Amino acid sequence: MASVTIQKRSVWAAHIDMPLATRLWEGRDNDWYIRTYGKPPQPSDRTWEPWRGGVFVHYTGSRTSFSPASETDCRKKVASMFADHYPDSGDIKYNYLVCPHGTVYEGRGHQRGEANGGATIALSGGRELGRNTAFYSIQGMLGVPDKPTSAMLASMKKLIHHLRYELPRERRAGGELLPHRAGGWDTECPGANLLPYAKAGSSIDPEPPAKQGAEAAALNIISRGSWGARAPKSVVKVPASERRGFVVHYSAGPSSQTVRQIQNYHMDSNGWSDIGYNFLVDTAGRIYEGRGWNNEGAHTSGYNRSHIAVCFIGRDGDATKAAKVSIRSLYEKANTVFGRTLSKTYHSALGSTSCPGNDLRSWVSSGMPVDGWSDIGDGDGGGGGGGTGGVRSVASQQKAVNSLGYTPPLDVDGITGPKTVAGVKWLQAKVGVTADGIWGPDTEAAYRAYTSTGGPGKGMSSVRSIASQQKAVNDLGHTPKLDVDGVFGPRTEAGVKWLQTRAGVPADGLWGPATEAAYRDLAKGGATWSDGGLTTVRSVLRQQKAVNSLGYTPKLTEDGLFGPQTETGVKWLQTRVGVTADGLWGPDTETAFTRFSDGPNLTVDGDFGPRTIAVTQRAIGVTADGVWGAESKRALQRHLNTWSNAGLTVDGDTGPNTVKALQRHLMLMTSTKLTIDGAWGATTTRALQTALNQGRF
Repeated sequence: MASVTIQKRSVWAAHIDMPLATRLWEGRDNDWYIRTYGKPPQPSDRTWEPWRGGVFVHYTGSRTSFSPASETDCRKKVASMFADHYPDSGDIKYNYLVCPHGTVYEGRGHQRGEANGGATIALSGGRELGRNTAFYSIQGMLGVPDKPTSAMLASMKKLIHHLRYELPRERRAGGELLPHRAGGWDTECPGANLLPYAKAGSSIDPEPPAKQGAEAAALNIISRGSWGARAPKSVVKVPASERRGFVVHYSAGPSSQTVRQIQNYHMDSNGWSDIGYNFLVDTAGRIYEGRGWNNEGAHTSGYNRSHIAVCFIGRDGDATKAAKVSIRSLYEKANTVFGRTLSKTYHSALGSTSCPGNDLRSWVSSGMPVDGWSDIGDGDGGGGGGGTGGVRSVASQQKAVNSLGYTPPLDVDGITGPKTVAGVKWLQAKVGVTADGIWGPDTEAAYRAYTSTGGPGKGMSSVRSIASQQKAVNDLGHTPKLDVDGVFGPRTEAGVKWLQTRAGVPADGLWGPATEAAYRDLAKGGATWSDGGLTTVRSVLRQQKAVNSLGYTPKLTEDGLFGPQTETGVKWLQTRVGVTADGLWGPDTETAFTRFSDGPNLTVDGDFGPRTIAVTQRAIGVTADGVWGAESKRALQRHLNTWSNAGLTVDGDTGPNTVKALQRHLMLMTSTKLTIDGAWGATTTRALQTALNQGRF
């Protein structure tokens, strides 16, 4: 099949015309949006695993026909959708759009999109996948009355072929082809005229190539950001000179386990600072960044500094040819990274354990033979050596550097290069930590303190955002007016002190509760909360949308104003997603919300019914049929033995001993207070539902 031609974002971005209200609110001219969003798509900080799912097909949903007279009309249409999506998601939501002429436009491209709706979709074989986590979105640019043209259908077929067969394996689409409305989603999308094509076997569902091409020349490591890693509690560096060996492990759980689930167990149950392994490999041969090349692991007692550990995700006998090729490729890469030939070994050779099972033990003992191995690129998963530190994605680091006024601003492209390292060092010097270019926990803590809690010359944004302070100063007549750019520099500090003097509070430049109260009194009712609250991670408008998306009642007014109702709503959301309910939307709340919204969204009602049973079954690796039978009970006991060292007899009897082990496990994983009484009642089920929603079971 001929390759698809994709028009880059810059083609339609030239036609962006942002609403005046948005430009005034953000203090930017229209050209800024054209320049910024005409660049390649920015990587998301959220989990992105398209190989597990596939493609959702959409339409515009307009009740009127879209009949473009020229390609310019199509480009303007895409640009208008960007302007509509921007307040909610900060970009256009679709991955690709295909116009009636058959032209394919890049939206989010190969990065994660946000057009498919939240939560999950149940598929055949007991699978349940995130709608945005595991699926590309392709929009056919049709209104309700429009029929797809032959050119549109032909291009959609080529595009799906490209996504399935022509990308590196960590970006390939899986084989599912579904309409947006699939899984009971409350929408008519993709409309009656496109619906017949949004299914397996339709004319836009491409056949596999007669002869599959070779894999990409280089394997790529899936970064921590791409699999949704939590920030480590601490990071300990290991000099390359100390590395001597390469040790193979297995997870001893179902191959359907996610890396995040393993990390949650290591951090919440074992109390470790992070996932224990340096890298992990799944049955398809995908490589995931754990602690990376340069950090001390927690995998093999006595060998955590000297050895790099790779964990195969699965049980004894599950390791595929692709998995073994990737493990061997990782070993060869390790030799290159450390400049010496590392010893090959396995966990049970270094300690008393059955890990990694008979199959991998025999394979490693035989020298890890494979037909050939692949180069591993330095791109997606540098393991902290490229400046990631495992705490914040590279794109997020670049945004943070820019937010503090770095010039010239970094390109937010998710790629660690000399400019990004220099920018991070500049930020580190500014926030008062060692300028080593690696964004670890110390840098994260210092950055949060600098942007949120304030200090001389830094400002304080925990009560009112910096941009809102600048607006308030201007509203009281300060001249010359401050730039409303959200950056706390000398002029903003002077302006806040001017306001404080007028309001009759100490002029320290820090906008705390006393300044807020005095300002509101001074403004005689004319003041608003504006975009108060903590907005360094997510704007107030997007916080309000997030609260409403989880079913908060009565719905918040989505006006971007942080008042008592919004604060209450944020606290409600924080309680639901399992973080401290302080009303401040910081990085912990953002991470918990994104994980929750991508998950099963179980109602925490204490009812161990078919839906909760099915989600539990997926977590413990058995067929998700919603029936709690003997095999499910045995799987639960194996799960608790593996992940909680419960020491249960696997007999399918979920009596008091099994329930007590479950209760202990839930307490460790979610910090829920439970009475360890061996009685499986509504309280235990609610704790289980919470753990499943948070991906912590």
